[in-house]
Amino acid sequence: MKALITAVALVGLVSTANHAEAVEFVAADDSLATHLCVAFASNRPHVMLAELRGKHSLKKNITNKLHCNDMDLQEFAETYSLTRNAKFMNIELDTKTSIKDLSAQKNTPATVILSGSR
Repeated sequence: MKALITAVALVGLVSTANHAEAVEFVAADDSLATHLCVAFASNRPHVMLAELRGKHSLKKNITNKLHCNDMDLQEFAETYSLTRNAKFMNIELDTKTSIKDLSAQKNTPATVILSGSR
């Protein structure tokens, strides 16, 4: 029993360490645009695809017109490293190589209130 509790605790610590920099997105309202932004922020293409089904909108139109937190989808994807859904939506992300001083880096908020374009 002790071994099981220790194993569960270790798995919990490892999963917490891996998600230490994860950002949680919270919907600001119940609009269609906000639902699309939350699906895009999930960074899981199957979630985005499920949200797109039945909306009668082309991915291209959404990519060009949708704004999340007053950012277009390309800027939003670059800000929060949403590479998987950017690729799914055919958004070309700029690849930048840089060296960051991690000790001087600002802490990103753990929770971001997310709203879609109006």
